[in-house]
Amino acid sequence: MPDFPDKKPITLEDVIAFHAHEQPIMFKTASGVSFAGLSLKGARFIQCDLSGCDFSGADLSEAQVISCTLKDAVFNGCNLINTQLVECDLSGAQLKQTHTERLQVISGDASETSFAESTFDQVSFAQSILTDADFSDCGFYRVAILAADLKGARFRNAVLSNFMLTDADLRPVDISGAYIDVAVFADADLSGLDLSGQSWQHCTFQKGAFKGTKMDGAELDSSVFAECDFEGASLRNVSANMTGFTKSRLDGVDLSGGQYSMANFAGASLSGARFNKSQMFSSVFMEADCRAALFEDCDLRQAEFSHADLSGSSFSTSSFDHAKFHGAKNDKVVMLGTSGSRIETDTERLLAERYSPDKVALDSDTPARREKI
Repeated sequence: MPDFPDKKPITLEDVIAFHAHEQPIMFKTASGVSFAGLSLKGARFIQCDLSGCDFSGADLSEAQVISCTLKDAVFNGCNLINTQLVECDLSGAQLKQTHTERLQVISGDASETSFAESTFDQVSFAQSILTDADFSDCGFYRVAILAADLKGARFRNAVLSNFMLTDADLRPVDISGAYIDVAVFADADLSGLDLSGQSWQHCTFQKGAFKGTKMDGAELDSSVFAECDFEGASLRNVSANMTGFTKSRLDGVDLSGGQYSMANFAGASLSGARFNKSQMFSSVFMEADCRAALFEDCDLRQAEFSHADLSGSSFSTSSFDHAKFHGAKNDKVVMLGTSGSRIETDTERLLAERYSPDKVALDSDTPARREKI
């Protein structure tokens, strides 16, 4: 590690002079100084101690603050448009009731920082420590939180729209009352949380973990849950119209009483799952494992079960209308009291589908044939 010079004290007047001459402020200490209401637009602080400073109402737009200590600093009402905070210690700071745009917080420590009632527009938190940070009643618009530590963070009653979160363990996070719309979650863990009645519409989850998660009554419309694990979860009475659960694990999960019109369960594992009394118009279960699943008293008009394994499943008292069962395994399927029309297997089509040039060689592809040519 290089030896940096000792930080030297600097006065408020000196900071203003440096800024007026567009000079960077480097290796200085100004702890406890009040910059409240001042214009520091475009200022550059590098390796400075600014702990306990008051930036309330100050203009820090387009400023660069690099490797600085900002512990317990106050930024309430500060202008932080196009501001960069890189590798800074913001622990215990206050940034409440503040509107921020294009703010970047990179590799910083914002543990126990209060952001309550602030709004974030086009803001990114990358590889930052946000443990015990308070984002209650905040608005997030086009915000990315990338590979951050969120243990103990609070997002109570927050609004998250056009939001991205990656590599996050949300189990110790308080998201009660949050409204989430249009968001992307990659490798997120929400296992064991109670998300009952919450809105998670237009969200995308890739390889998310929902083990033991309670989602009863949640609004999941137009969301995507791709390759997610719902082991032991509960999804009773959810609204999941046009929602995708492709290749997800939902074995034994209770999904009864839900709205699943045009939902996509293609390739999902649904053995023993319960969909009783659900609306499932035009829903898709192609190549899904539905062994011993319960689809009783359901609306399955125009549903697609082609190539699904329905062995031991029950469709008692359900209604069909051109529901497709082409190529489905239907050993010991119960159809008592069903109504409407079903399209069963087309034998010629099934034979054509099972033909694969990778497995069946044509005469022209054999070595003997090629030698003659």
